[in-house]
Amino acid sequence: MDTPVIEEEVMDEHKQGPSQLNDMLTRDITRRRFLQGSAFAGIGAALAACSGAASPSPAASTAASAAASPSPSAAASTAPSFNLTRPLKVLLANHTGFYAMVTPDWEKRTGVKVEFTREAFGPLPLKLTPAFESGGESWDVAYLWRAWVDLYEKYLTPLADLGHTVDESGMLKVAIEAGKSASGKWYGLPSNVYTYVLYCNKKMFADAGVAIPKTYADFQAAAKKFRSGDTYGYVDGWAPLYLFPKWCVWYHLNGGDLYGPNGEVKFDDPIAIKATKDMIELLPTMPKDVIESPWGIYDVEAKKVFLGGKAAMIIDYQHIWYEARDPNLSALGSDPVEVSIIPGYGGSLPQSGGQFVGECFGIPKTSPYKEAALDLIKHYSNAATQLGLLTRREELHTFEAADESGYPSYTAPYTDASIPAADKPAVEVTFKQQEFKGNRYGTRAAYQKISDVVEAAVSAAFHGSDPAAEHKKAQAEIDAFLKANPGF
Repeated sequence: MDTPVIEEEVMDEHKQGPSQLNDMLTRDITRRRFLQGSAFAGIGAALAACSGAASPSPAASTAASAAASPSPSAAASTAPSFNLTRPLKVLLANHTGFYAMVTPDWEKRTGVKVEFTREAFGPLPLKLTPAFESGGESWDVAYLWRAWVDLYEKYLTPLADLGHTVDESGMLKVAIEAGKSASGKWYGLPSNVYTYVLYCNKKMFADAGVAIPKTYADFQAAAKKFRSGDTYGYVDGWAPLYLFPKWCVWYHLNGGDLYGPNGEVKFDDPIAIKATKDMIELLPTMPKDVIESPWGIYDVEAKKVFLGGKAAMIIDYQHIWYEARDPNLSALGSDPVEVSIIPGYGGSLPQSGGQFVGECFGIPKTSPYKEAALDLIKHYSNAATQLGLLTRREELHTFEAADESGYPSYTAPYTDASIPAADKPAVEVTFKQQEFKGNRYGTRAAYQKISDVVEAAVSAAFHGSDPAAEHKKAQAEIDAFLKANPGF
């Protein structure tokens, strides 16, 4: 059968940059509100959240699609009849190649062709915002990061309008947040979930006779012990553009909850300030440039240090588990890492804390083929299909070598007997980490502004400013923004 058509869309940095983004700020209120206070929201925070990898070439994706084996699916066994006069258009982020891999199964069942627009995560808002605001036809299915559901709510089709009732019972909480807006309406079905866990260089710990950290005190001690010469106890990306989700880890370890019951933001409080100070205490165990760009771009630089065997620990998403085992990417050997929940302080404070986030597929209101679009996202979003995120990783990385798809949004796959034995530690720990607080705080339209202000304050503290003073100043800026934008 024919394979999906892939239309590549890659941002030309010489054609679109800060000046173009600032031009967007001067246009209508929707775009202003989306980018207000963060001219680099589309390029920066977003470059970070998923992958900076280049789009796969059409030829490579076509060949891989043809070779991909069928995936299980909970879609109806009887083929529906869709009268389309063109392929179904899907906007898909580069890092989520799993869904391109499983699309031929749906094409075969329905007889409908799928045409992909693939895009790096960063420039996606520069595609979505003008396409939605124009009111013209864009895509039939669009990849959406969690915070975008509320931002673009007026342009998306409520699934209830298509007669679809979402069953939340088998979903992770973070997956429910991914597809449901703050208004309580479902606008998308969840796709990947990304969960921070702790990875330790197994050989370094074994050679030193050091146990894998179970408490934050153990974690601090190990970070200090392994810091020597060009070897680091801990490595991470703590520069602006991806600092907020990392700060959330330390905030949750200290028992924090950023949003109050009436929507207030609690950044200028002792717990938040303590989180920033705890991170500062860890800086001497890390490369000195972790707080400088480009170390805020999806931890790419941090990952290089860890996979090169020059750091004992890193907190990151699930792709580290697989990349550490790839000799083309890692120098760590065949059994390279121990995976663990992020160790907490204990006592009156949480046993663990972290950060996790979900994504979904939504249907723009302008799509003339909403029924076919709904059938496709139901094919993508179910426990049977997403089990492949755990059982088909080797096939997936052959399909797209740079893929960084997350883990399932549904609970059932995490305990499935077909998970490869070698990968069970990563799957089990990731599932366990979901039991602890890991909010990304993306469930409101002001998320990007709040994130940017927090990052600026924490970064200033990393560079020597007084943490309490920076938190106080940032709190005033956040409060002023929320007052000027009721409901955000």
